[in-house]
Amino acid sequence: MMQSTRLEVAGVIKIDHRAGHILGVLLLGILMLGGCAGTSGPRDELLPPGATRQGELTRLYDQMGSESDSVGVSAAQRAAEGDDRDRRFMASLWGTRRQSAMGARRYGQALSDKGHHQSAFDWFQRAFLHLEADHELLPWLRYEMAYEYYLLGRNEDAVNLLVNRMSTTPLPRKLRWKYDELIRKASS
Repeated sequence: MMQSTRLEVAGVIKIDHRAGHILGVLLLGILMLGGCAGTSGPRDELLPPGATRQGELTRLYDQMGSESDSVGVSAAQRAAEGDDRDRRFMASLWGTRRQSAMGARRYGQALSDKGHHQSAFDWFQRAFLHLEADHELLPWLRYEMAYEYYLLGRNEDAVNLLVNRMSTTPLPRKLRWKYDELIRKASS
């Protein structure tokens, strides 16, 4: 048989031990029900785009990697006109559809033009990580990532990305100038 003890709470309320246990369980249940009753599902901006828009974005994603520069750039620009939900959906396609470094780069450039610099960096990084170690596009992607860092105010990261290049292949003259100019701007 359980021994009954009395508990004095804040010097005012006196509760029997068994009654306190029951009261605690009851209070916990009420709080849990209150928490559940107050939820109404995810906010609209967290939901994916509708089915029609998903189909359109999927077609644009596939076109971004086109061998035709005009088709790929146009698709990337139309996709970049979307909202946060569209950008999250496009990111999910990277893991489920054919991956194209050129498509990712085009989309990154279109996002950068729209002022979505963190998203642009993410797409340049996807392209960078997708390519082989000696691919000629890598130094360009490194510059584009560093430039997005610079636009985000992450100057030290921008400089580090440019100066800590591991390749022994010399940069093309046009790109060398861009590297040097961005290092100068980010360092000042």
